[in-house]
Amino acid sequence: MALVDARFTILGPTGIRVGDRVDTQWGRPRERALLAVLLTRPGTFVPAAELIDWIWPDRSELPRNPKQALYLYSSRLRAKLESLPNRVELSTRNGAYRIDVGRKAVDYFRFLDQVDRARELSALGDHRQALSEIRSAFAIWRHQVPLQDLRSDRAETWRRNVLMNRLMPAYDLLCQELLALGEHQQVIDELDDLELDYRIHHGLLKRRLHALYRLMRTEEASRLYLTVHKALRAEPNDAAADSLRKFHDGLQKGRTESVKPAARAPEVLTPQQLPLDVPLFVGHEDKFAALDHVASEAGLVLVSGQGGVGKTAFAVHWAHTRRTRFPGGVLFADLQGFSDGAVLDAATVVDRFLLALGVRPDQITNPDHRMARLQSLVSGRRLLVLLDNAYDTEQIRQLLPLFSSCLVIVTSRSRLSGLAARLAPHRISIDPLGENAAARLLLDRIGERAENTEALAELTRVCSGLPIALKVLANHIATRPNVRLSAFVDHFRERGVLDIGTMHGPRAVFMQSLRALEPDARLLFRTIGVHPGPDISVSTAAAMVALPTRRVHAAFDTLVEATLVEQANDLDRFKLHDLLREFSSGLLDDPQERMLIERRMFDFYLRTAENADMTLFPGMVRVLTSSTGSEFGALEFKDASEAERWCMAEVQTVLAVVRLSVETGAYSYAVQIPPLMEIWPRRGMTAEMLSALRLGLAATKALGESSTEAAADLMQQIGHSHLVRQEYRQAEHYVHSAHIAYLQAGGDQRSGIASCLHTGARILVATGNIQMGIDSHERALSLIREIDERGLETFFLFRAGEAYQKAFEYERAASYYHQALMLARAQEDEWAEATVLQLLGSLSFSRERVGEARAFAQNSLWKYAGQRAIGAVGEVLTLLCQIEEEAGNVWEATQYARQAVRFCGHVGASLSEATALCVLARILGRAGRREAAVEALERAWPLLVEQDAERASRVAAELERLRSEIDLPEPRSGSPVFHPEP
Repeated sequence: MALVDARFTILGPTGIRVGDRVDTQWGRPRERALLAVLLTRPGTFVPAAELIDWIWPDRSELPRNPKQALYLYSSRLRAKLESLPNRVELSTRNGAYRIDVGRKAVDYFRFLDQVDRARELSALGDHRQALSEIRSAFAIWRHQVPLQDLRSDRAETWRRNVLMNRLMPAYDLLCQELLALGEHQQVIDELDDLELDYRIHHGLLKRRLHALYRLMRTEEASRLYLTVHKALRAEPNDAAADSLRKFHDGLQKGRTESVKPAARAPEVLTPQQLPLDVPLFVGHEDKFAALDHVASEAGLVLVSGQGGVGKTAFAVHWAHTRRTRFPGGVLFADLQGFSDGAVLDAATVVDRFLLALGVRPDQITNPDHRMARLQSLVSGRRLLVLLDNAYDTEQIRQLLPLFSSCLVIVTSRSRLSGLAARLAPHRISIDPLGENAAARLLLDRIGERAENTEALAELTRVCSGLPIALKVLANHIATRPNVRLSAFVDHFRERGVLDIGTMHGPRAVFMQSLRALEPDARLLFRTIGVHPGPDISVSTAAAMVALPTRRVHAAFDTLVEATLVEQANDLDRFKLHDLLREFSSGLLDDPQERMLIERRMFDFYLRTAENADMTLFPGMVRVLTSSTGSEFGALEFKDASEAERWCMAEVQTVLAVVRLSVETGAYSYAVQIPPLMEIWPRRGMTAEMLSALRLGLAATKALGESSTEAAADLMQQIGHSHLVRQEYRQAEHYVHSAHIAYLQAGGDQRSGIASCLHTGARILVATGNIQMGIDSHERALSLIREIDERGLETFFLFRAGEAYQKAFEYERAASYYHQALMLARAQEDEWAEATVLQLLGSLSFSRERVGEARAFAQNSLWKYAGQRAIGAVGEVLTLLCQIEEEAGNVWEATQYARQAVRFCGHVGASLSEATALCVLARILGRAGRREAAVEALERAWPLLVEQDAERASRVAAELERLRSEIDLPEPRSGSPVFHPEP
């Protein structure tokens, strides 16, 4: 094989070879790890989430923003690759990474190619040349540990699969060629070096027994056989034990002339029943890799997905490209579970398979005996069985036990959950194609006109990645060769692709499924297309169709079986593919009926959100929403946990519903729903809360002057959300605007004005205007006491105490904190109590009472954790890491700091995150880990630049000092760490 200028090694340390030199010490460990992962799949995009699992085995070491860390590592790696004689590209797309090199540039794939070449020569009978090629392959491997730079679970799984599915078969081929050339002692020597467990490696055991018999070491062979055979019986693994016994019996009778498996009876054929492969198969590289990993041994693989998504094409293409792995042959049956034809039963499948194996089923009258005959014929054979288009578990229940020694792949629109408990199948779900794969499919079928990449990309989007739509669209365009591709773009952007293909197009396929449904399912399907969320619950759908929940759940089950909807993550939630959503929405052509369904849906979310808010915060003073007077089946909640689960499960859907209410002119819902989702910011979902509140604010502008008070409420909440995110400029703008709006609204607006004063006071304190903040706090307290709102008084008290603490008036701060604590406990407000305990811990820490501070902070942490208040947990962890650092407890401080970075980063509390990072940097620096300290400060600096210039300056000075000590290069211009994008 010719040498290439740049070659990479992953069999062992991750190395880059230029000429004759291999460099395995280049870069930092995680940069080498990133390259190693990408080299396992050259030319394929690997998602960032998967790379993170590969590279960071210890989740406690996971950086705050691992995707940003990947970007930084990839930048350094790209610079290294660009310095090679033949430049190697490292591509990025949608957060995924790809290294653009050929297989021959990677030692692992060179090893595989060499083994395949040896296998081909062996099949031709050229054993001497085959032996030479397999020896060359092992010279590449050199007894190294693959992916030596990676220690994650994913890497270990990859190594195990490679050793079992690549290396051991290569050794089997080596032994086969040695036996063919009479090198029997060499077989023993090679296997001795491996120290194998022969209960697992049955093929290599047979090679050893064969060699021992040819060397006349029959007693040693018999002892080995008896030991392994007894162990296999005890496991039990009867199929393997029987196969080994038959092989050993053959050796004893002298049938050792050929290294090939013993010939079967003449009537047993080697079936090759696969249907034609598709001309071009695109996409699903990760699914192929997953199937490769599980296909090394006998077992069951379920390939599932919606109709038209390409399950059969996937399974057939995989089988065509891997058929040499199955010397026993391939059996295929279309079970017609979701076809117009008659469904195949198990008896018919058995008869067809017997014929394929050369046995006439009519000569065996008893059906059970025919099944037994089929089982005996396939037992011990390396055979692939592909059962396509299964309807349900019952259809294949009798078939699966017949193929216990085979690899069985079943494709179905159903998940076949009934198989899981007994057979524990491997599951592979086929999703619609991504844009690039869909474009490749269209490009292949359309031809030259598809060179306009912009038009091609637009056409792929209208098909939503569904292969049935892509193929029909491609055929439609190909049969109109004189029309420009851009004309099709305009055409299908307006009308979609549902109606092309007439008899075989998407709409025709969907309508055929729809007509077969019972009335409830048809009504449900044509209704849920109105729903704008990513998925829909049974309760929501029941409100929209005005049917009992039990009937709606049964109708959903029917739709799932018809592959018109998919089960979402929960049993009572379902989702539609984009094309099916378009199809469903188009069925509702009466504007009045559509508006009625939309209003039922808006009512359901408004009343359910109100019930959840009242359950979560029973002591909060609120203005009740306006009455609609309709029956909409809103949910009621037995406790706060149940209410919170609903709020968190419906985040994206509530946002979509609020947006739809603005688009359809139902403005009152957009105004009323967002303020009811107060639980979101407490669980760290401040960005989502801001999106909903801004939609509500836009709706108030459409409603005009009548909504001035509502607009003020929304602006006040937007300001508070920005405050939680420590975005003080935006917070100040909205709070000031809210204050003005309350004054203009008329009526008694003291509660709203007090809230503005309170939030404004917090902003003033946070930005250094402490005395002005204290004055505003006192005004807010006075105003809220006038209207006797005890719940708000609790919050106003402890925030005022916080201001006094920052002014070093510790006694006044303590007095306010204890008043707030008494009120919180009297009202049984766990969240307020946890906040006051946190502030008392901070106060004690400021007064250098470390033990007292730790006790308060830990009590606060447990209360916040019980409420799953992510942002608040992060703040307390930041306090605890400072307390433990002050106390000299380095390990505890480090653990608290790392957790604080993760939690604060999740909610955007950048100042607290920066504080924890600085604590980490000090600890790491004192421990001599200067590079790690630099990394921590590099992440802290951009968090401080815009919000605390003085601290940012101190961090920059410390960074310069540390870099000078370890002689690090200066950061590049445009670094994502030092110059983050706005």
